[in-house]
Amino acid sequence: MLEILQIPFMQKALIGGTILAVLLSVLSLFINLKNWSFITVGISHAAFGGLAIGLFLGISPPLTGMVFAALIGLFIGYISRKGDIHEDISIGILFSLSMALGVIVLTFTPNYSSDMFTFLFGNILTITGEEIYILILFSFLSLAFIAFFFQKIMFCCYNEDVAYVSGINTGFLYYSVILIVSIATILAVKLVGVILSSAMMILPAALSRQIFWHYKKILASSVLISIFMVLTGIFISFYYNLPAGATIVFIYSMTFAFVILIKKLTGLQSV
Repeated sequence: MLEILQIPFMQKALIGGTILAVLLSVLSLFINLKNWSFITVGISHAAFGGLAIGLFLGISPPLTGMVFAALIGLFIGYISRKGDIHEDISIGILFSLSMALGVIVLTFTPNYSSDMFTFLFGNILTITGEEIYILILFSFLSLAFIAFFFQKIMFCCYNEDVAYVSGINTGFLYYSVILIVSIATILAVKLVGVILSSAMMILPAALSRQIFWHYKKILASSVLISIFMVLTGIFISFYYNLPAGATIVFIYSMTFAFVILIKKLTGLQSV
């Protein structure tokens, strides 16, 4: 165990994984309260188009993916608020359009297979020092913003109409959280990939809500459980030569299923 901690790339993986676990688990609370699960799936898969464009142009795929995901996220949010098209339909259309664009662009991109495999399924063991600094900066700014507006964001999550009447700028908070979620989705690509990044923003609070009912307990337990799951997944993937992202999500999902089963068998309620 101690020998592993001396390996530089493992040190970076553990640091990056811990930071991502904290950020994604905090966002998970709002995603669960607002029932944004499908939105996060749409954003994460739509980012595929942005990553493909980055590979084709020969510039940083995470950068183009981040811009693309942010635009798609804000557009989904706009459609959702205006209600001209049902939210699920708009997400499905943008999801399909972005994936189709990504596939078309990749056909004109030579030698993309290895890079795209990493983006699709993630590999936290290859995270660089520069990426950790970016992750720390974004996480600090995002969590500072959330901490400052926490009560107002929670008010919006429970009843946005009443929050608006109370004088809260609900539009600003809505689009700000959507933007943070969109960028966090791309940052999570390094941990679990495009395909599984949405799971890391759904599972933490979903699991915690099976155990606790108060939002403070849900938030605190989500952070602690996520850190444990991510670190455990990284260690197991290293020992058994498994993909880290898939291992983390698999352990998380099995734990969630186990908790549900125990509650069904025992009749326990959230505390």
